[in-house]
Amino acid sequence: MVIRSLELHHFRNYRQLQVEFGPGLNWLHGHNGQGKTNLVEAIAYLCNLESFRTRKTQQLWDSEANGARMSALLEQQQVLRRVQITLSTRGRQVWLDHAPFQRTSEYVLSFLALSFTPEDVALFRGPPQERRRFFNRIISILDPSYFRHLQDYTKVLAEKNAALRQRQDRQLSAWNQVLARTGWELIQRRAAFAEQLLSHLVELFKMATGRPEQLSLCYHPAVQCSDAEQLEKMMEEQRDRELQLGYALIGPHRDNYHLFLDEKIDRDFFSQGELRVTNLSLKIAINQLLFSNYSLHPILIFDDLFSELDAQVSQRLLGLFAQLQNQIFVTSTTRPEKLDTKSCSFQVVQGQFV
Repeated sequence: MVIRSLELHHFRNYRQLQVEFGPGLNWLHGHNGQGKTNLVEAIAYLCNLESFRTRKTQQLWDSEANGARMSALLEQQQVLRRVQITLSTRGRQVWLDHAPFQRTSEYVLSFLALSFTPEDVALFRGPPQERRRFFNRIISILDPSYFRHLQDYTKVLAEKNAALRQRQDRQLSAWNQVLARTGWELIQRRAAFAEQLLSHLVELFKMATGRPEQLSLCYHPAVQCSDAEQLEKMMEEQRDRELQLGYALIGPHRDNYHLFLDEKIDRDFFSQGELRVTNLSLKIAINQLLFSNYSLHPILIFDDLFSELDAQVSQRLLGLFAQLQNQIFVTSTTRPEKLDTKSCSFQVVQGQFV
């Protein structure tokens, strides 16, 4: 996917902006506080319908406006699509090809931006629900049936938890049967995803850093079971305790993911720099998996990428970017020394391109 042009109105510090981008590397440079991150945040929101910086929508428009509007011309598999999004205190409205578009889940599975930001180091040091949320979306794009199972599981889990809070046990067996069946599908697909990603992750980490360690993503299911029947049995065994506590204890809603460098686990032993470069390798590895298996080219966003990377890693990454077929957005305080003919450079000054 490629963003051909972008128009912003009252998004963050962009009162009005119209810009055309190149299909390859787009380098946004300027002093701090000028709007570089705001611009790539708008691009990420346009694709993902969420900000990588905040969950509070009202923070996305400037204080003198009642809302924000963004529109873009996208090229996807040689087809041009027109997207427009308005944000206000009344909510969000999305138009696709000049028609209202209500199916949020379908939209976010159709358009994708993978972003790497300084805050990404928190992904593997924060709570497991953030990691599940991140990987749920990626796996849903790779496997649409996963998304359907996830919807079914989430709906029934909410019903079960509501009943548990009320100490009602009449339908627990029926809910456990559905949760075990759909939950087992989630467990299998999560394990398959981690295995698929491994070879890409190992290769990308070595290409980006030149280091000898093996980087791996480990999926940790909350329970060890061999099939749906065993999972259901384990749920039934927790019935009394769940009624006492008021929530479900068993199932993939409690799963976790971790990164390892050889035997070293992220949360306890990674340095800040290692968290940064391993998260970066993870995002590019996911991109490679999407391309190799499904010929998908998500937009790649790298905000303040080179600020904490040494010169050798930075040069390796620039060489890697030149090999990718994605549209790439990089923000930096420095002007690029040299760009190829397919790349574009933009200077950002106080919410304007100069």
